[in-house]
Amino acid sequence: MIRTMAVTCQDELRRAGLAGTGTLPRLLALLREAPESHLSFSQVLHMANESDFRISPVDLDRQLRLLADSGLIGRLPSTGAEPVFDTVTEPHSHLVYEETGQTVDLHVSPETLLAVLRQALAVQPNQVEVLVRVRSAPSDEPAPSDQ
Repeated sequence: MIRTMAVTCQDELRRAGLAGTGTLPRLLALLREAPESHLSFSQVLHMANESDFRISPVDLDRQLRLLADSGLIGRLPSTGAEPVFDTVTEPHSHLVYEETGQTVDLHVSPETLLAVLRQALAVQPNQVEVLVRVRSAPSDEPAPSDQ
């Protein structure tokens, strides 16, 4: 199944200006087929080893950063020591439970997001931390101006 997905990922890699050969298509396919959309570096390394990738941790880190820098996967702010990657590339919000390390996607309207935030602050006012990340505009979109 990974090989079929890897062929599909080759076009995606080429559109991002990356080579569609080597381990990169297989790695992207592995991430796309993962049962979870939020993966720590050690989880990806474990998946790669289970899939017989034969890739060093240094090379895996380099390739994951390349995929993230190209917008093919996301890189999440994390409370942990290792990076966390997101296979869902569309902009969306996250709810992170520090105690369990669980990250939940919130594909909701701005109004619903504010309601979720209000509720969390009302229930646990001293345990909620808000991080707002403003993404840089893709190179094909003009940046917002101060007009």
